[in-house]
Amino acid sequence: MSPIPINITGTLCELCHEFISNLFAIDFTRQETYPARWQPIGTEWTPGTPWRDVFHHHETFSDLSKGAEKCELCYVLHADLASMDPTLHQGWLGLYPFWSSGRTGDNKEKGYFRAGFRESLDRMPWGSMKIGSVPLHSFRVCRRGPLKEGEEIHWLDAYKKFPAVSPTLHSPDISRMVAMWQQECLDTHKNCPKGKPESELPTRVLDLGESEAAPIRLYEPPDGKKAAYASLSHCWGGKINSITTEANKATRRDAMDFDDLPQNFKDAIHVTRALGIRYLWIDALCIIQDSKEDWFREAAKMQSVYAGASVVISALDAAGSTAGFLKPNRVPLAILNDEYAVQKVFRELNDYLIECPLVRRGWCMQERLLANPILHIGAEQMFWECHTEFKCEDGRKYTGDSDGHVMAEFLTIRKRIGVSAARRAELDFRSWYQLLEEYSMRDFTVSSDKLPALAGAAALFKSTKPAATYVAGLWKEDVARGLLWCAHYDHMPGRKVWGISFSDRISVLAKPPEKRAPSWSWAALDGQIDFWALRTYGFVVETLDVVMSAGENELTAAFPTGTVKLRGEVARMFYHPPDDGLDVGILTFEEADSPSDRSVALSGCVMDLDRRTSRFCWVVVMSKSNGSWYLLVLDRCADGSYQRIGMSTAHNVEVNPGRFETQDIQII
Repeated sequence: MSPIPINITGTLCELCHEFISNLFAIDFTRQETYPARWQPIGTEWTPGTPWRDVFHHHETFSDLSKGAEKCELCYVLHADLASMDPTLHQGWLGLYPFWSSGRTGDNKEKGYFRAGFRESLDRMPWGSMKIGSVPLHSFRVCRRGPLKEGEEIHWLDAYKKFPAVSPTLHSPDISRMVAMWQQECLDTHKNCPKGKPESELPTRVLDLGESEAAPIRLYEPPDGKKAAYASLSHCWGGKINSITTEANKATRRDAMDFDDLPQNFKDAIHVTRALGIRYLWIDALCIIQDSKEDWFREAAKMQSVYAGASVVISALDAAGSTAGFLKPNRVPLAILNDEYAVQKVFRELNDYLIECPLVRRGWCMQERLLANPILHIGAEQMFWECHTEFKCEDGRKYTGDSDGHVMAEFLTIRKRIGVSAARRAELDFRSWYQLLEEYSMRDFTVSSDKLPALAGAAALFKSTKPAATYVAGLWKEDVARGLLWCAHYDHMPGRKVWGISFSDRISVLAKPPEKRAPSWSWAALDGQIDFWALRTYGFVVETLDVVMSAGENELTAAFPTGTVKLRGEVARMFYHPPDDGLDVGILTFEEADSPSDRSVALSGCVMDLDRRTSRFCWVVVMSKSNGSWYLLVLDRCADGSYQRIGMSTAHNVEVNPGRFETQDIQII
């Protein structure tokens, strides 16, 4: 009964020793008969049926807690299960290697198992919406050493295929993993740069010296000097006391006090030195923070700063500069022997990334977009993102292709824009709208940063379309399509399902503290948005002109102003707000018209701000395709111009087109 014998040398209790020995003995596959303490699932359905055959572990959560004091595997189980709601700790603990997802059948990847308490199984969270995902509170047997050269592993033998993640992170771990990832880029990725190119150094960098004993100083290299350098992408998290100012920049050219730096900066210096790189760029230290002139000059150079870095260090889980991102204890590991260990299964990448503090910050989007490659350092593991894929320290790889999650879409967009820019291949405007959808999810401490923080991305995009004209976060040559944005909606978290219905959740939009952009620009408001130009076609509106009084082709302009002149089918209509606190209203031609009368009603109206007040408004038809109309909703000003106040997606339209009149309008 022992096709895969295992010699366990780690510190395991009797129960864990028996479970692991049994798993290897049965070759990680379901059996007709099992050793003692195993319970096969019968034919009658119970809450435990989808969990399948089970190994009966500790009797209570309290027993598991006591076991964790001496047994490494109990400690791994306890460290993960203790984070659950206490109501999920009811009954005896079972370990389930053969659970069913209900969509992909029984788990067949050898080495994975779930853990759950018997009387709480029906309430255990699954986690990801992704088909085939491994549920939360699952664990894996994994290998401790590298694969042998040329060794091929069957895809089901996950316990041989995927490596354990070291519980602690030291300099040799960082340099070893990065060297392995870099070599894979060199050997197999056609979209990744070959060799170790040196770029022109930014205006200022930190010179870390040739050894750890060397002083750190602010270095202003001569024009044109090339060298390898790293840059840091991080969350400020509020005020940083150690910023560079006009008053201290001179003394910092001689030396900087390492102890005065926030922990994120200390960690970035440690990682840069571990990678054998001498120079490091950190915005708070390399831009004169009390000089507007220096700030705007350096902000305009973000494209070259991040694109030119040999590696961008990304502090994924550090919410502020003092948090630090090199944690002494990352994730526990139960050692079985020299070959194998047990560790928890990490969350699906998309679900993890969308909650990372760095991913929520506006400035950090373009930093990630411009960089290649990126070394992400999370609380539990490291990641490597290049222009081909996203690699995890636990052995998983992602491309983002054929995945509707917004995080996966950004992986695809980043690759497309980065590769196109490197090859000087022209991008279409769809890529820009896709980028803005992700960008609009992000937050800003300073509201006026919203457009300047996009300047590097705009410069990169414009490098593929030199003739394009930048206007308030959009492009003049495609402005009609760019006007067709709306508050984001979803049928399920993290997924894009086109077609607004009355019960959908619509994101809240808000005015910034001061007017930031024309009403027609997405940058006029805060909040997550969707661009319907990615979904529809058949535009019937004509753009007559775009006239900018401030900000045309000024990528760092914080407060652009201007007007868009359109020729299209226009009508005055009445807005009927939704009932029951929902967000999607209906437009009719007259106030007394019935919203249910399809001959006079256009459904799917989402107001940008006030969604509860009925009122007259104006609409211009932007697109018609397959019986669906897409309209901008406008408010008419005293001088005859218009301001945008919403958008409507009306499907199966039955209204008489003759109710609309072709007009020239000006939106401010």
